[in-house]
Amino acid sequence: MPHVTLQYTVNLAEFSPGLALRAINQALVDSGHFDEASIKSRALRLDDYRIGVADTGRAFIHVQLKVLPGRDDATRKAFAELIAAAVASVLPDASASTQLCVEVDELDARTYTKRVIDAPNA
Repeated sequence: MPHVTLQYTVNLAEFSPGLALRAINQALVDSGHFDEASIKSRALRLDDYRIGVADTGRAFIHVQLKVLPGRDDATRKAFAELIAAAVASVLPDASASTQLCVEVDELDARTYTKRVIDAPNA
């Protein structure tokens, strides 16, 4: 915990999801709320998508942060703002009108399980 899923449209040709994930992870570490090694992030490129009805000129990045319960709305909103700023900081000049959206959801602590399995000789 936390889990970060970044989705981005394929027409963001100059966008580096790796840089964005690094910036997001760093922002979450800097927030003081998370242990660095506990942050898990991944990026998914969307080859098939639609924004409204226009055929071209539009793109989006959607980031979902999932955290364990217990943080108030203001804290979750602050996480969303940190993530939006982190992604915007590595977003190249847009070749398309780009919507950057962030949502923060809570994991269900009743059913969430985490195990760390260390590699031998690590």
